[in-house]
Amino acid sequence: MRFSTVFAPFIALTVTVLGPFAFATMQPLDMQNSGNSLARMAFDLKDLIATINESQNGGAMSDVFDEFDDIFDSVLSNISLLTGTAVVTDPLDVQLVYEAYSNFVQGVFELMDGVADSAPTFIQLDKQNEFRIPAAVRELSGVVDAYLFNMIGIFPSNSSYAYQSANQKSQVDTHLRRAVHSYHLATARTPTPYSNTSALPERRRHRLGA
Repeated sequence: MRFSTVFAPFIALTVTVLGPFAFATMQPLDMQNSGNSLARMAFDLKDLIATINESQNGGAMSDVFDEFDDIFDSVLSNISLLTGTAVVTDPLDVQLVYEAYSNFVQGVFELMDGVADSAPTFIQLDKQNEFRIPAAVRELSGVVDAYLFNMIGIFPSNSSYAYQSANQKSQVDTHLRRAVHSYHLATARTPTPYSNTSALPERRRHRLGA
């Protein structure tokens, strides 16, 4: 068995080579950096949404969907990098990774709260947003769920970190559902109530090969 290091953009990966197979794994510092990076992306999108909601100017709506795509892609990349990563056992590393995990969770909380609070404004700016935003949230929720699930497995089982991270994941699920439901509630009493959550933005449909 031999070990070599591969440097990917922003993340240093340890590659273990065993016979014809190679497994990329993330080190604690990698997980800390990536978690905080994902959190910054979530906070940035939250700020953009808040600005649009306050100004009621839809000129930057395309940027909202672009940033949803960027977060989706970044989270998806991190899921693949976590595959095969060992449980973190050093107490200091566990704490640092957990803090980054919690930072991302907080970013998702605030992002989804912003999405929910902006529902009436976004629908007023563009009727298509009543299904485009929920579709983007539903799509993002899939990779966020997988990422958090994999991260929970990094913490020592039966530890307070494993319990707390699992509890936070449950809260993330609630925030994601609330964000989607807010668009139903915003149009429920109108002549054309929200009814098309399955419609993906045109750009994403092409990317998924649909």
